[in-house]
Amino acid sequence: MTRHTLSVLVENKPGVLTRVAGLFARRSFNIHSLAVGPTEHAEISRITVVVDVDALPLEQVTKQLNKLVNVIKIVELEDAASVQRELLLVKVKADVSQRTHVLEVVQLFRAHVVDVV
Repeated sequence: MTRHTLSVLVENKPGVLTRVAGLFARRSFNIHSLAVGPTEHAEISRITVVVDVDALPLEQVTKQLNKLVNVIKIVELEDAASVQRELLLVKVKADVSQRTHVLEVVQLFRAHVVDVV
């Protein structure tokens, strides 16, 4: 099995995510990652699904996704032609004496501090 990333444009309506995820579940495909976000149009959302599956079953799932009423477009993203990022937000409780060390670790990983209280 290989990892595939699908970008699915859907109408921004209740229940669409359930139907898309349910289609993968009914086929016994494990969703490795799932993210939903708005597009430049308020009535359209983008669902990004990362799934481990062979090419032929993926083609069948893509055809079934296209049959769903609220699905507008599906694109398989290739690793070489797309940028993938992850975000991690960490809350650290540190007293004044430890803040310098925490900020050094932040710089080591080229991270960003959102707030210091």
